[in-house]
Parts: sequence; structure tokens; C-alpha cells
Amino acid sequence: MLAQGVSPMHTLASHASSIAILLSTAGLVVCSIHWLAGNDLYLFGFRMLMSWRYIRFIVNVLGFWMYKPTCVPEYQLEYRGYKDVTVILPTIDPRGRDFQECLDSCCQNLPAKVIIITAGPLLLETTRAVVKPFKAKYSTIDFVVGSTNIANKRQQVGQAIGMVKTKITVFLDDHVFWGPKLVESILQPFQDQSVGMVATNKRVRRQGGPLWRRCWNMLGALYLERHNFEIRATNVIDGGVFVVSGRTCAIRTQILRQQDFLSSYLKEKFLFGKCGPLAADDDNFITRYVVKSGWDIKVQYCQDACIETTVGVDSPVVKKFLGQCTRWARTTWRSNSCALFTDRTVWWRQPYCTYAVYLTSFANFAAIVDPLLIYLLTKTVWYSQVKYPAAPLLGLACWILFTKVVKVYTYYARHPQDIVLFPVYVCFAYFHSLIKLHALLTFYNCVWSGMNLTVVPTAQNTSSQ
Repeated sequence: MLAQGVSPMHTLASHASSIAILLSTAGLVVCSIHWLAGNDLYLFGFRMLMSWRYIRFIVNVLGFWMYKPTCVPEYQLEYRGYKDVTVILPTIDPRGRDFQECLDSCCQNLPAKVIIITAGPLLLETTRAVVKPFKAKYSTIDFVVGSTNIANKRQQVGQAIGMVKTKITVFLDDHVFWGPKLVESILQPFQDQSVGMVATNKRVRRQGGPLWRRCWNMLGALYLERHNFEIRATNVIDGGVFVVSGRTCAIRTQILRQQDFLSSYLKEKFLFGKCGPLAADDDNFITRYVVKSGWDIKVQYCQDACIETTVGVDSPVVKKFLGQCTRWARTTWRSNSCALFTDRTVWWRQPYCTYAVYLTSFANFAAIVDPLLIYLLTKTVWYSQVKYPAAPLLGLACWILFTKVVKVYTYYARHPQDIVLFPVYVCFAYFHSLIKLHALLTFYNCVWSGMNLTVVPTAQNTSSQ
């Protein structure tokens, strides 16, 4: 099903022009670099690698600063939270320190309905007890509490989708905190009838404590900061994003009601249908589905649409935060491959993202590429003839460092006290290449790493004991 107002002929013309632009631009870059390099193969390789790696950086910086959020006066809004929004909130930790704050911040936005789905009869009773005071406090909101037999986010969300009656559905994770105007802000892009999904910008709640804990918390914050930078930039250029985070996003309910959505969402497999069904990667699936269905995605990057979240920095770190990083890296390999070679819609709908997000993700190993750039530079004829060979090496190193600073500048502007920890971030950026390589070799592993779901007291786990 195509988005409203999009004709097949317009779509075909857009597809053809996008592919033509992508191919002609690539050909022009290669020919220009070959001509400039002359007979020096090392110089050709150096310039090709620099172009492949950093053209997207320069374009993304331009896109980042060209971006403007959607701003619609309140009196012109077609959709209102109190009548048009249902929030789906899956949880397996209703007694956790984040859940009640999460739910309260959600209710302050006064949606029409909040559906909370947990797992198993024990957690169902616990969740009902936790939610009871909120029902009294927010009497205008319709609260629904349910459960599935297993702790599986897709199953929990899938059950809730059938209960949605409003025009807009908002997904919310149980460790996310909203501002009081978030729903109003993320409804504004839906004034455009071609927009099917809206993304938010994300921040990690800064934590104090020991230096070790602060370092890991900062790394989690910078991970999301880079995501914010990329989706804000690419969304301006061709409307693309690599993923709309499921921590909080809004989607037209009619998309979720399409005939094949729920069955595909609950039974998604990968590697030509040999592996799965997937429990992780749920937000990637929804993002691809929206794009494939012909809808546009809008990133609402502004203060009102900013969410705050926590990351796994509990002990031991190797089982929490690093587990999350591994899961995210596996998701990248699986989802980007699917977008390029199974769905294939991004090739013509998002030609810039095809290069800057999907293709480059397969070769984005900083621990390999950065040393390779230095090696190629030192082997060029030009380098052997310079009077001060240390100068170009220093310039290249400064450029590489500069590109790493730009993407996370906003975090350090807010928290200048963490600048002293920047070397930790640089080291982790190179270490992440190993995580990414490990994720490639174990991409078939589709468990929800970073969280031990076997200890959740579901009906399935209880009956097996």
C-alpha cells in the first residue's frame, strides 16, 4: 500500500531519477579521483578511501545545520493527544526504578489511552498494582494492562496493537522519560499526509558515581548522540533514516493495521528465512516496513520532542552495556542487509542513505580504515617528496580526530566536565570495530543480549521449573 497522495507514475519517475543520480555521482567521483591521482596507485587508493569515508561526513554536517523541525501552531493541529493517541508500553520490570517515572512522564502528556503489556500472571498482578495509583491520578486516560505468556517485546507489542482504536500509536520503552509537551510536538509532522512515522531525538541521563561508571555512562550517551546527528542529517537530504528508535516513536495506526504487518512483525526471519523468528530488531523492522509501504519519515529534533533514557551501566558492564552494543551491531548487519538486498526500496527512495548509511556500514571499521589511510598516504609519491613528512601525517590525524568530535560536540557542550574523558571515547570507537567484527561472525545469534530474560517469571518459565 502506497502512502496517500503518491501516484505510481510519480513513484516510478522518482525511483529512476534517484538511481541515475546515485550512479552518475559515483562515476564522476571515481573518474575525477583517477585523473587527479595520475599514475600513483597509492594516491588513487588514498583519495578513494578518503572520499568514500568523508564525503558523507561533509554532506551530513551540511544536512545537520540545514535541518528544521516541524512547527505547527496548536490551533491548527489536526491530531490531539487526548483523543488521537494511544501509547503502547511493554515492560518486564514494573517494580523497576525507571518504570513509574516513565509512566508518570507519559501520563503528563494526557494521551487517550495507555496500554501496558507485561509477561506472565505474576508480573500481570504486579503491574496492575503499580498502575492503580496512576488510574486515580489521571482519570481521563484509559489504562489497559495485559500480559503475554513469554517475555518477548514483539509479542507484547503485537498483542497491544489489536487494542488500539486511535489514529496515532506511540511506542514507549519502560526506561524512557518524556517532557510534558512531547506528544504535542511529535504530532505536528503528521499534518503532512505523506508522513507515516515520526522519530524523536534522544539523550542519556547523565549519572555520577565512580569514574568507571561515569565512563560507561558517557559512552552510552555518545552512542545515542551519534545517532541523533546521523538521523537529523540524512532526514534532511533524502528523507531517510537508518532506524527510528523504538524507545519512543509515533506511527499512523493504519500502517499497523495493514494486512501483512502483524504476521510479518511477529514472525520475521533472516538469512533467506533460515534463522529466526527475531525477538530483537523490532524498530528496524517497523522502519523498513514504513519505507517499503511508501510513507515518509520525519525526524522531530527539538527540545520538546527530546526523550531522556538510561543505558546499561550496571555491573558487570560486559554483560550489560557491551551486551547492548553487540546486539545493536548484530542488528545493523541483519537490518542493513535486508534493506539493501531483500526490501531494496532504499536504493531508489533514499539514494543518499544507500551510500551514507547502508553501504558504508559494512566497511565502517575505524580500527582498520584509519591506519589504512595513514599507510596509503605514506606510500604515495607525493609524500616521499614533501620537505616535512610529519606535517601531512599530523594534518590527517587532526582531521580524523576532528570528525570524531563534530558528531558528539553537542554532548560535550552540555557536559563540559566530561571533556577530560574524551580519550576514552576515542579508544572505545576503535574497540567497537572488534565488537562489530564479532557481531558479523555471530549475526545469526538473535537473542536479546544485554538482558537476561530467562529470569523473568513468565508462565512459560514457571511451568518449566
